[in-house]
Amino acid sequence: ILLLVHTEADGTLAKPALEALGAALSLGGELSVGLVGAQVQPAANQITAAGAKRILGVAGEAFTQPRYVTDAAAAEAICRAAGAAIILAPSTSRWSRALPGVAYRLGGRVDTHLTGLELHNGAPAVTRWFYRQRMEAVLSREQRPWVLLLDPGCFAPWSGAVGAANVEMVAVEVPQT
Repeated sequence: ILLLVHTEADGTLAKPALEALGAALSLGGELSVGLVGAQVQPAANQITAAGAKRILGVAGEAFTQPRYVTDAAAAEAICRAAGAAIILAPSTSRWSRALPGVAYRLGGRVDTHLTGLELHNGAPAVTRWFYRQRMEAVLSREQRPWVLLLDPGCFAPWSGAVGAANVEMVAVEVPQT
C-alpha cells in the first residue's frame, strides 16, 4: 500500500492528507508514504509515528505549485519506486487532476470520490456515491495498481507524535514546459 500526499507551503500535511493516512492504516499491511512538495522533511517528521515502512520523497522548487506535468512526474516516480499495488491519495484538486494520468501510465485503474474503504474477504473494497448521492456502491477491482482518491471529511484524521524520519529521496527529471 502506498499513500501519496502533497505537502503544504510550510512542508507539513493538511487535514485531508492525515485523513487519507488514517484510511490507509485501516487496511493493515505494509505501508509506504510518498511525499511531494517544496520540502518534505517536516511532513515526514509529522507522520513518523504512523509506522510506515518507507517514506519516499520528491522535493524542490518545481514541486511547490500544483502543475500537472510536475505532479504527474513526481507521482509516477514515487509509485514506480514503491511498487505498490494499492495507491491511496486525498482527493484534492491537485491529485484529482494528476493521478488519473499516472494510473494510465502505470497500466492501472483509478477510482475517485471515494467515501469509504474497508477489507472484504482480505481485499480492499471502496464505497462511492452515485446519482446525486442517492445510490451507494461498493466496488473492488482486480486490476493493479489501483489508485484510490479519497474524499476529504469521510475518514478520521490520523494523529500521533512528531519525530525524526528518514526520507528516501526519489530523483525526478523535471519536464520542460
